[in-house]
Amino acid sequence: MAATTFNAPHRKGHVREQFGSVLRAFREMLDAFVSNRMRQAAAEAEHLSPRPSHDTQTPSINAQ
Repeated sequence: MAATTFNAPHRKGHVREQFGSVLRAFREMLDAFVSNRMRQAAAEAEHLSPRPSHDTQTPSINAQ
């Protein structure tokens, strides 16, 4: 019985470490996925409607 109570906290700590490692790996994969999607969306938006250069004057909506 003493061995069970001695090993339980050790096991709990080990499981906590493994869970932390899994969460870190998942977070890294999710960050890479979101970053890649953002880059693709930005490239697609740039391709569809390029930004006007600073030299070009855009007419105001309320111009008279």
